[in-house]
Amino acid sequence: MKVKDYAADHIFSFICLIVSGLLVFGLLWLIEIPIVFIFFVEGILFMAFLCAFLYDYLRRRKFYNQLWEILERLEEKTLIGEILVQPGFLDGQILDEILRRCNKYQNDRVADAKQDSQEYREYLDSWVHEIKTPIAAARLIVENNKNPATLRIDDELRRIDGFVEQVLYYARSAAVEKDFKVERTTLQALVNSALKTYSKPLIQAGGRPVFNGLDVPVCADTKSCAFVIGQIISNSIKYHAENLQVSFSAYTEQNAVRLLISDNGIGISSSDLPRVFDKGFTGDNGRKYSKSTGIGLYLCKKLCNKMNMEITIQSDLGQGTTVILFFPQESYLQEAGL
Repeated sequence: MKVKDYAADHIFSFICLIVSGLLVFGLLWLIEIPIVFIFFVEGILFMAFLCAFLYDYLRRRKFYNQLWEILERLEEKTLIGEILVQPGFLDGQILDEILRRCNKYQNDRVADAKQDSQEYREYLDSWVHEIKTPIAAARLIVENNKNPATLRIDDELRRIDGFVEQVLYYARSAAVEKDFKVERTTLQALVNSALKTYSKPLIQAGGRPVFNGLDVPVCADTKSCAFVIGQIISNSIKYHAENLQVSFSAYTEQNAVRLLISDNGIGISSSDLPRVFDKGFTGDNGRKYSKSTGIGLYLCKKLCNKMNMEITIQSDLGQGTTVILFFPQESYLQEAGL
């Protein structure tokens, strides 16, 4: 708070002080009080009012400067009411009480929202597990009654199962780290786990997997990583060209292991590439292929961020796509608390 701002805010009080001083001076002059005594009285009154204004300005400046300083340093701005020291002047106390009540209201709203979100996630978890039962039963019926029609039904059931998995991970994405179980495994095991789900559609698309040096140990959450790799394989199948080939290669670096998943599909345009991880973004390919949802890569990016992994994409239109997953070394994961 600046002196000029305080003076401008109290301009009416200063005017009243000046007018009062002139009235006192005039009254004392009319009753023929000696001029020296008049100036002495006026001086005392002026010093008293000056000290009062100065004291009020200093305590207000201390409070508001502290308020701004705390606000600038505080990450959670809504907590300012809990941290602020109660001031000694009335309007500051009113402001402090308002901030505390607003903070309590905000905390209550956040708690309610968290509770609603938790109940929603629990419901979706239950729904996913419940719906997987009839899907598994339907696929078993198809397996025992194979014909062209049931095989097509099996393909659709597989798609439904994939969407159900997306729903599950999407619902858990806000607090997915609570479900992490980091363990030692190999890239080959992670890829094999993902291929179990997508081996049939990969074969139907005329594709084949190619492996190169995947016998590399990593520390990862196997379920989440298998889901991420599965989404990448699914995209390779969805946007495949003739003679589809999906290759998996591993490279070891000082602080990480890289898994490269490459295909020879239709590729991604340079204008779409920076946005492929955006939620709901489908791009030019998505407009050509109605099966696109724009959720798969978004979930991959979100899961990788939660696991302290990195995911990047390189692609040229008509030349295929390469997705690179960076698995941090075990020491880095320990530092991150995973």
